[in-house]
Amino acid sequence: MKKESVALRLLIVGCLIVLLLIPLFMIEALIAERQINRNVSIKEISKSWAGPQTITGPILTTITTGVKISKEGNKIETKKRNFYLPEDLTIEAKVIPEKRYRGIYSAIVYKTDIKIKGRFSNQKIKEIISDSSFKESYLSFNVNDPKGIQQDVVVKWNNISQTIVPGLKDKNLFTSGFHSNIIINKDQPDSVFEINLTLSGVDEINFVPVGKNTEVKVSSTWNDPSFTGNFLPSQREISEKGFTASWSVNHFNRQFPQEWSQSTYDIFKDKFGVKFYIPADEYQQTMRSSKYGLLLIIFTFVSFFLVEVFSGKAIHPIQYLLIGLALIIFYSMLLAISEYLLFQYSYLISGVLVISLISLYTKSVYKDRTIVTSISTMLIAFYGFVYVLLQMEDYSLLLGNFALFLILAAIMFFTRKINWFDVLKGKV
Repeated sequence: MKKESVALRLLIVGCLIVLLLIPLFMIEALIAERQINRNVSIKEISKSWAGPQTITGPILTTITTGVKISKEGNKIETKKRNFYLPEDLTIEAKVIPEKRYRGIYSAIVYKTDIKIKGRFSNQKIKEIISDSSFKESYLSFNVNDPKGIQQDVVVKWNNISQTIVPGLKDKNLFTSGFHSNIIINKDQPDSVFEINLTLSGVDEINFVPVGKNTEVKVSSTWNDPSFTGNFLPSQREISEKGFTASWSVNHFNRQFPQEWSQSTYDIFKDKFGVKFYIPADEYQQTMRSSKYGLLLIIFTFVSFFLVEVFSGKAIHPIQYLLIGLALIIFYSMLLAISEYLLFQYSYLISGVLVISLISLYTKSVYKDRTIVTSISTMLIAFYGFVYVLLQMEDYSLLLGNFALFLILAAIMFFTRKINWFDVLKGKV
């Protein structure tokens, strides 16, 4: 290739940029694979600990019996289930999170002490329990993963401790949990209950607002909560020491009634809670960083090309390729180091190594301290700005576009006096 053919060099450099997309895509595939491995490890931790928990209940169920005549004239006993939700429901959960590791991967597990109080109105069920067809009544409570129940559950009905039976009588109502047979005193206007349990789980904890008025308060030492579900906290306070959050939900806010018979409702659609969020974990940040890889390659190559234009010293396409591969290796190093160190330190180490490598290589090619300083400063500015964008998730698009605009404006300003027709015809 002739050095004099600037247009041809531009074409080859453009082809090199496209060619470098292949290893860049391979790096992104590797990041995705490592992320999948991490998720599998989290599931393995969940199997030996307990999965994400959804706390629901209690729901009061009464069963009445009846008789129907079959086509053959036989009498068949029938059962009718009536479901009632609490008038008031108060839940207080104190969550203690910790990290558990499997190999180099970690998951957020937790233990929580949960206190649940409330009351049912006996006026609604007084007629049913007075009828001769009344058979039994019981409370049902949902815990997504009963393996997480750490010790005996304490259930008090009208201040009297009740016997807890693992499993559910109504599989179409909850997914898993426990129930307790109770006796309703029809002479009392209300029945009060209290439930205490210690529960373990992983990643998140959720609640379903089954009370006519539901009040939930969660406190934890975790300082990066992510509030999820159909309802956001009415009050929350987050600090370095942890967070507290409170929800207040009434029965008009949800999609199921206060009582029903025989029907089925998907009450879990209205769940809400908190996820123990790891803000932009190493894989998410590395993947986001790699999305800027193409721009870094383009800007670096443009910088070297402008050095050619202003200095008149051309470099070979193979040298462009080597510089591009150094830029690609940055992401592979970032991925590998971030699995052991915090992302900010991994980014700093990888950036220093790659910038130093390219700077030393530039010095050996140009043997000009001014050019080396310009290239090094440019790379530091690019990598520094990308790191800032990664930290400012909400404003990354806005800042990124302004940065692109300013970079383009700078290139246009510094090249405004260049006669490109002459450049493309002659030597650089």
